[in-house]
Amino acid sequence: MDKIETIKRFIAVSQAGSFTKASDQLNLPKSAISTSISQLEQYLKTRLLHRSTRQVTLTEAGERFLLQSRELLEEFEELERQFQQESQELSGLIKVDMPSRLFSTLIAPNLPDWFALHPQTQIRLIGADHRIDPIKERVDCVIRGGKLNDSNLIAKGLGQLDMVNCVSPSYIANYGTPTSLTDLNRHFVVDYSPDERQTQLGFEYQEGATPRYIAMPSLISVSTTDAYLAACLNGLGIIQVPRQGVVHHLKRGELIEVLPSFNCANMPMSVLYESRRQQPRRVSVFIEWLVSLFDQSREHLI
Repeated sequence: MDKIETIKRFIAVSQAGSFTKASDQLNLPKSAISTSISQLEQYLKTRLLHRSTRQVTLTEAGERFLLQSRELLEEFEELERQFQQESQELSGLIKVDMPSRLFSTLIAPNLPDWFALHPQTQIRLIGADHRIDPIKERVDCVIRGGKLNDSNLIAKGLGQLDMVNCVSPSYIANYGTPTSLTDLNRHFVVDYSPDERQTQLGFEYQEGATPRYIAMPSLISVSTTDAYLAACLNGLGIIQVPRQGVVHHLKRGELIEVLPSFNCANMPMSVLYESRRQQPRRVSVFIEWLVSLFDQSREHLI
């Protein structure tokens, strides 16, 4: 039994309250995680979890074991970090969450360069467009766009993305080209709501330093950035996106910029991470690599 790996699986199940959710987070078969926990309980000669068809909860012994397991894992990662510093060889898994479009347009094309420098590392991408709790999900760092909520995380600015209003040629063929704000009452916007509690405000633009909104109807509502772009490419409405993410579509004529005098405010980008004394060196180096990557892409940043 790999005790460190088993402890990681136990912590994942404890935090998720479900073997299925832990399986998704760790990208492992549910049966493998269940077997590991059973072996751990047999080894310790005590029950750590109450299992039911609806949820998994900790026993009293499980609560104590969870607290000490976290401390043990942190100490192990600190020991690992110290040896990595001595050898200058990074290794291990880095869990990162970011919008899927950002990953596909900026991060993924540059990852071969990262792995050329650090071949012993692995990247686990969460790619959730909704805002997860990185501490609960045990994610090493997250990239977020827009205004940040107050949290216990450390935020490091990456720059600001220039925004653009786009439609497709097929949309223009069906509905025409909006040339003024008053035209918008005859047009549609793609509704992007990653959070079910979030409501679409309509078309956003800047009036001086003040954001303004024009209510618009929509044919479709989506919850992911990939679906948001796909809806626009297929003529379903106007979208407002970072130019960096659609620059190739604009160059190929698959998207057309509209109302360039009425763009919304630039989108600030940040990388957030937990303030941990024992942060593995691979994570701190990866965060610095992200910062440098955005710096190198400054032609798409303001």
